[in-house]
Amino acid sequence: MKSTAEVVKVAEAFAWIETQRAAIALKASTRDGQAVELTADQTRLLAQRLAKLADVLDSLVEQERERSEGE
Repeated sequence: MKSTAEVVKVAEAFAWIETQRAAIALKASTRDGQAVELTADQTRLLAQRLAKLADVLDSLVEQERERSEGE
């Protein structure tokens, strides 16, 4: 289960951390498969949230690296 720190949402755009791949996944489509349209403010908010998500990902990757080096 992902914690709320690992998932962001703006309008119908979602991003989350894929820990197995050390990557951020992004999905932006409406329920009927159309492209999500964001206002300038929504785009800035998504960018801010993605930057924070990237920081969380960096931290998780670093923790995993430290764990594997300690074994």
